[in-house]
Amino acid sequence: MTLNSIPTGVLIAVLITAAVIDMKRHRLPNSLTASAALLGITMQCWLLGGSGFLNGLAGFFTGLLLFLPFYAMHWMGAGDVKLMAAVGTFLGWPDSLLAVALTTGTGSIAALGLLAAQGGLTDYGRRYGLMAKCLFCTGKVAYVPPAPEESSSLLFPYALAIALGTLATLAWVGRLDPFIVTLGGFVHA
Repeated sequence: MTLNSIPTGVLIAVLITAAVIDMKRHRLPNSLTASAALLGITMQCWLLGGSGFLNGLAGFFTGLLLFLPFYAMHWMGAGDVKLMAAVGTFLGWPDSLLAVALTTGTGSIAALGLLAAQGGLTDYGRRYGLMAKCLFCTGKVAYVPPAPEESSSLLFPYALAIALGTLATLAWVGRLDPFIVTLGGFVHA
């Protein structure tokens, strides 16, 4: 296995673990997200030295700061934000920005699909229409939480969207193919 493939393999293992845990428990443990972030920074330093540390840190803050508003709007849990920050440590800058974008798109499509499948799009649209009306009329942002019986009050395992968005990023930037080739050579050896 090449040196550059090792961080990709570790990141994929973290993503699979996080997605499975989130689907089962709807909560990501701090031990997973914190250790993943430390591993990402360590691997960046191992491969790139001091510039790797700065690159991993830039990726960490990209994931953290761009996902914090989603947490503030109650669209995702704190564990999801911490997982995206940890992913950023592996990807660095600017790949972490692409991962945030692809994850956001993947998560939005999946969540809207889930709402549509459960017949909850009308209630969702009504709530956000009320929030937009409040903002337009008063200039203030007001969050209207879903009623307990609404489909949008159900928990969505966002770690799955993070995994899919990150895998798409790895493919886009060319880090997935070398990992697969290396893994294939390792398996056939």
